[in-house]
Amino acid sequence: MMPATLQESNFAAPLSCEVAEENLARAGIYGVLAHLFIASPSRELLSTIADSEDMIMSDDSPLALTWRGLCDVARDADPDDICQEYESVFVSPGRPEVSLYASSYMSGSRRGNLLAELRGNLAKAGYARAGSSSEYEDHLSAICEVMRGMIADEQEDGSAHESQREFFRNYVAPWYGDMCEAVNKSGRTNFYRAVARFANSFLTNESEYFELA
Repeated sequence: MMPATLQESNFAAPLSCEVAEENLARAGIYGVLAHLFIASPSRELLSTIADSEDMIMSDDSPLALTWRGLCDVARDADPDDICQEYESVFVSPGRPEVSLYASSYMSGSRRGNLLAELRGNLAKAGYARAGSSSEYEDHLSAICEVMRGMIADEQEDGSAHESQREFFRNYVAPWYGDMCEAVNKSGRTNFYRAVARFANSFLTNESEYFELA
């Protein structure tokens, strides 16, 4: 997904330094998750993750603990093994063991209509699928990229926060828990079990963040 700059409001209130710093960290995490779920990570990305324990403050919160757990796993991981894991769990011929598409976790009419609805809302917000992408817009990686873009939009227009909240509620909150649980329960995951645990902690934080904001 390629973010497009939304029309700038001349009356947007500037963000405080504290909020801007928090948003930068949030955008960075969405970017990491987008990379990890679109394909197996490169050796360079694994090294970057392993050396980034301090990205999240060292405390005993689920977010910090699961991040450190992911850093530890990344430090000892073999990229070839992770590639095999990714392919076997998310890209198997036929129906993969774990789907990374939001539509797969919906029921009733919501399941059949979600992709068209999502495309329409993305177009209104100024987003479009990258020409080089072969994935549908409801893939977790694409959704993370949109969230990252919306956070960047908020840096220019504080009122864009509400767009983030609505997008998260509609296209992230209803299914991320089920997806992370499926990854966790898979007998084929090792590295991605750590990724799913961190993703679940982060997105749960995001859910609470939007409820309190």
